[in-house]
Amino acid sequence: MALVLCVFQSSNLNAKDKDNGAATGNEAETNLKMLQGKWQALNDKSDFLVFENNHRKEKAGDMTEWDDEVFILKDKPMREGKEVSDHETVKAGFIYCEKDDMCWAIVELTAKKLGLVYMGHGRVLQYRRVN
Repeated sequence: MALVLCVFQSSNLNAKDKDNGAATGNEAETNLKMLQGKWQALNDKSDFLVFENNHRKEKAGDMTEWDDEVFILKDKPMREGKEVSDHETVKAGFIYCEKDDMCWAIVELTAKKLGLVYMGHGRVLQYRRVN
């Protein structure tokens, strides 16, 4: 089992700054493009994620408004978290929301599937793309 920990860094979170773990280059651009759009959780049909540019929006259950926060793609985790097991190898970096200090490892990212591991508890969250 591979241990992946997120460590908060108070440095400027510039998307092109390798010193703070920001994902850079063509891979980061590709991953950002692939994230764009609306995703529905497989285990909770009321849970939706929307990625618009650098905003991560979520609405689930009885929420009346979307939770909206700026995110950055990182190539290393940014907060303490749980283990990511070997079968959940990080595929496309980490989604980090500084405002709420939340971090997810991207363990699957295709045109139709998104798999995230929330670093706060280590649970795998599975989504499918919807229009």
